[in-house]
Amino acid sequence: MTITIRATDVDSFAMAERLLEPGHHTARIVSVSDDGAAAEVELGGARHRATVAVGCVVRPILQDIVLLFTNMEQSFVVTVLERAASNGVMIGPPAGRNMSIEGETITIAARQRISLRADSIDLRAKLFAVLANKGTWIGKLYTLIADHVRCSARIQEASAESLTIKAVARVAVIERIDSLQTETQAIRVTGIASEMAHSKVIAVSEDLRLDGKRVTVA
Repeated sequence: MTITIRATDVDSFAMAERLLEPGHHTARIVSVSDDGAAAEVELGGARHRATVAVGCVVRPILQDIVLLFTNMEQSFVVTVLERAASNGVMIGPPAGRNMSIEGETITIAARQRISLRADSIDLRAKLFAVLANKGTWIGKLYTLIADHVRCSARIQEASAESLTIKAVARVAVIERIDSLQTETQAIRVTGIASEMAHSKVIAVSEDLRLDGKRVTVA
């Protein structure tokens, strides 16, 4: 009498894991978890579960050829060896761990574009320099706090629906021409207002009014 025993997929999967010899192997990625911490690889026609090593900073994707290391208890994806698809490379530790880069000098160079996306970005430096042919700042709130701010530009334009400038002391030096065009201008000085000029012309289309306790014209 012959009895046929059919192994289930789970039994075959477990048997394939037991038959994997310890050491380094070349395998192909079949699936990757959402957090990138675990993967399923294909090796010798069998599939095996593997943990993505912390040192594998290049996030593996489907059909990647990876270096697999296994011992008697667990298998690890050590690094990505080859990528058949034309996808880019994502660098990041598995399981969403924090990542830090430290060195005396760190240079990031891109031929076309660099994009930074985060809920919060902190820049701390003794010297911060930005060199660009064109710069654009777009935001709902922009706050600048500094002991000393120096702005030098050949042409500077400011456009805003509402603009408020508050300072303890303000000195404006214009070497040539200061031109103001507005619909209504209101100036309120609580102390003393003094103007000195070589020549000054006041021209109004309708009314000119000087109101005060004492008005002296000399």
